[in-house]
Parts: sequence; structure tokens; C-alpha cells
Amino acid sequence: MPSTMIGLRIRERRRAAGMRQAELARTMGISASYLNLIEREKRRASPDLVSRAASALGVPAAELDGALERRLADRLSEIAAEPEFADLALDPDDARDLLGRHPDWGRALTRAWAARREAARLVEALSDRLTHDPVLSDHLHRMLTHVAALRSTSEILEDVEDIDAPQRRRFHEILLSESTRASEVAEGLARFFDEAHSEAPSTPVEDVEDAFLEAGNRFETLEPSAEEIPADMHPEAIYGALRAALPGGGASVAPPEAPPVVRRRALSTAVARRRFAQEIEDEIEARPRLGEGAARRRAEAAFEQYAADALMMPRAPFEATGAALGWDLDALAASFGVDFDAAARRLTTLARPGGPAPRAAYARINAAGVTLQRRLAAEITLPRHGAACPLWALYGALSSPGRTLRQLAEFPAGERAVFVARAEPADPPAWGRPSVHLASVLVLPGETSAATVYAPRPREPAEPVGPNCRVCARVDCRHRAEDPVVG
Repeated sequence: MPSTMIGLRIRERRRAAGMRQAELARTMGISASYLNLIEREKRRASPDLVSRAASALGVPAAELDGALERRLADRLSEIAAEPEFADLALDPDDARDLLGRHPDWGRALTRAWAARREAARLVEALSDRLTHDPVLSDHLHRMLTHVAALRSTSEILEDVEDIDAPQRRRFHEILLSESTRASEVAEGLARFFDEAHSEAPSTPVEDVEDAFLEAGNRFETLEPSAEEIPADMHPEAIYGALRAALPGGGASVAPPEAPPVVRRRALSTAVARRRFAQEIEDEIEARPRLGEGAARRRAEAAFEQYAADALMMPRAPFEATGAALGWDLDALAASFGVDFDAAARRLTTLARPGGPAPRAAYARINAAGVTLQRRLAAEITLPRHGAACPLWALYGALSSPGRTLRQLAEFPAGERAVFVARAEPADPPAWGRPSVHLASVLVLPGETSAATVYAPRPREPAEPVGPNCRVCARVDCRHRAEDPVVG
């Protein structure tokens, strides 16, 4: 995992403030030589040092820890890894310097690349549809039929002079009818291509992820109040409260024959739609990029899911139970009657300075390795496009569904993280239903796993992994699928 560029940002903010390095170091309570190492990205700044630097510079700590800039660096690294740039020998690590000095240029490059990528995908999708789509084939066949009728009728009117008036009128009616039908087919084709153009598959997803990242994965307006769900309420009592909030005890949305986990999810989602409808609308309206189309639909679903998680796993009891259990996700899931995926996702919303919950990132994939959902953290790279390293426990979990895998991973630059992954069925089991599994992973970077049951053991060897093959410096890895662009 690459650096988070905190040092570069501290240096830039210090220079902008006209402060000497020795002066800032003294205010932070460290030596000038150590600050020099931090600013040169030779030492990692702890959250406490970041907080002290922010206080001394008079800026928010969030401006220095740079989660959004980290994501930009990840995107620039993906751009550098594209085969068409191989002859330029771009070093993904140079993205840190670019963003540290010229963040707006970095944003401009990533936006331009995103637009190009979406245009290429649209061309590819339309090309495939032109070749294989039966609807388009039918439209084109009908269009050719109508054009042929128009041409033959026009040729008759042009070439035959002694046509009587009634017959000529009949031919004109054919021209009108066929041209009208051809126009209708043309309108259908226009709608076809408009719909194909409007379905940009990734940009709305990234817009929603950016909204969560900017908010630190926390939305206070979507959390139930202490009056609604007291801190000492037992999980079974929470389930009862959800049922009581719906007509008929929620029987219409959560039938008794459904598995308990499914019933709780259905109940909490139904209550979230009723209880937080206005709050969800306000969150969307506050973010113009989420205001319409696919982005709005995805945002509504993501905020509903957040609110449903908050109802099933209220912050205060979840934090207290999590701390008591060492943030054991399986035990937490059992305590609140939810699945592993929901418990992992909820944990990412709890981290705050001085709080008990560890800082974490989360991702969910399907059996094809396609990323379905991410909750990001500043230190962690979770690819959106293409697969990550095949050695990650996230992918191993798909081979062992129903088992929780824990992995101490070490990246090429020496950074470590703990991965906790599990694959579970996408739907409740039923006779004749295909068995489809989705895998979820919680990633605990650096020392954040120390207060959890997943903390590394003394002298435990770490498993060497990478971010993905194109930007991984482990050139001798026997699992490599693509050549690296660096190293």
C-alpha cells in the first residue's frame, strides 16, 4: 500500500502558513529531524501527530490525513498501469508527489480518464449490442423492410406514367404508412441508444462511494436516537421494536417462514424507508452529484442500507458489545442476529478519534471477483475496476464458504494489514435455487487490529501480497497474471 501523502500535505500547509520546520516541530513536540522525515514520507505520521500538526497549522485534521487524495492516488496508479502507457514507464508512486503539490491537476487527470474510460465502455457495449442484441436486430430488419417498401413504391410512381387517380392515391397512402412506420422504428432506435448511453455502469457507484468517504462513512442523521433505541436495549428487544413499528408486526415484509437473518433485514429496511425517508432525501439533495438518474437510485439504496444497519445494530450497544468481544465479527453478528457482511459494514461507520472501534475498510465481491460495494479508508487500496491480488483472503473465502478467514498481509513496501473475510450465500437456500456466494472482507490497516481478536501474534510471519499485478513490485511472484509497470 502506498503512502497516504500526509507528510507532503504537512509540508505544503506549513510553507503556505510561512512557518519554519523547526517551529512546527517544536509546537508538535517532536524534533525537527523527525518532522523532516515525515515531510519527506520517510516516516509515517501517527493519528496523534497528524492531530498535533493540524492544530499547529490551524487546519482540520481531515485536510491532512487525506482519504480523498489517497483515492485519487489509487486512480492515478490505475491509469499508470494501463497497457497503452507501458512505453512511458510511469511510476505509480510519482502520483503522490503530483497530488501533494498539485491536487487539482490530479483531479483533472482522473476526471478526464474516467470520461475516456466511460466513452470506451460505451463504444464497446454498443458494438456488442449492434452485433448480438435481438431487439436491435429486429429494429434494423424492420427499418430495412420499410425502406425497401418506400423505395419500390417510389420507383413505381416515378416510372409508371399511366396510373389512374385511385391507384395513385393508394400508392401515396402506402408511402405515408411506410414512412410513418419507419419513423416509429427510428424513434425506437433513438430510445435504444439513449438508454444504452444513460447506463454508465461505474460513475454513479463512484459518486456514492465519494459521498461516504467524504463523510467518514458516518451519517448522524441516519442514526436512530437514544429515545428510539436506548443504549442498553437488548438485541432481541431491538427486533421487537422493529416489528412494532410496522403494521401487523411487519408480517407482510418479513414472512414467518423466512430465516431470522432475512426477517431482520427486511424489517429494518422497511422501517428505514418509513423512518428516514426525509433524512435520506436531505442527504441526497446536499450532494448534487447524487441528484438524479442512476446515482440517485444507488444513493437511495446505500443510505437505506446504512439506516437499516443502524436500526439493527445501534451505535451504543454495538460499540459496547464489540469492545467486549474484541470486535469478533462472527460473535457480533450472532449477538445482533445479522450476517457477517452486515456486521463488517457497520463496523466501518464507528471509527472516530478516541473511540473504541478500530479504523477499517470494507469490500464485497461476487464469485466473478466483481466489486459490488466498498467502504474506504485513507490507508487502504481496494480496487474498483479489475481484481486485486489473488492472494487476498477475500478471494480465498469464495473457495471456503461459511468459514471466516483471517490473514496477516504484508505489501511490497512493508505495510501490513489484517484481512478478515467470509463468503456467505447471496440468498437463503431453497430446493432448485442456484448456490451463489458473495464474499466480504474487513481490512484493518497497520496497528488498528491491536485491540481486536485478530491482532497479530508475536513474531507471526506475514503473507506477502500486493495491490494488484499491474502495480505490484513482486516481480518473482508465481501467481502473477500480468506484467508489472514498475519494478
